[in-house]
Amino acid sequence: MAEQPRLLVPALGGVYRALAPVTELLIRLVAGLSLVAHGYPKFLDLSQTADYFEKTGYSPGMFWAVAVGLTEVVGGLCLAAGFLTRLVSVPVLVFLITAITYHAQFGYYWNLRGFEYPLFWSIVVFHFLIHGGGRWSVDHWLGREV
Repeated sequence: MAEQPRLLVPALGGVYRALAPVTELLIRLVAGLSLVAHGYPKFLDLSQTADYFEKTGYSPGMFWAVAVGLTEVVGGLCLAAGFLTRLVSVPVLVFLITAITYHAQFGYYWNLRGFEYPLFWSIVVFHFLIHGGGRWSVDHWLGREV
């Protein structure tokens, strides 16, 4: 294994070592809870959500409204908890890749409706597909992963 580069400020080494184990947990929590935050409003007015999916070419709209809402809410909660992390990463990735293809028509930048946001989160979720939920996850606590 390659040797780590020397720190310009060696006194920060202890801080970095202390925080390193929690960074993956924080990323997983933010990714999962962000999915939930995007998913639950779809159920507040399901018919409006279904109409949106129909207008954007995803038919039948009600099927896609429920499928995407469940993927975001259930997948997001599982991802946040680190429960069945690798398993729920698959439908979440499919959803995000589909979102990338849809948003590509608007270009790259998220503030112009581009694909930057789903691209970023798909890379984050891909990490958890490959690495699992990590040390502070239900999967780790159960001692089982997919």
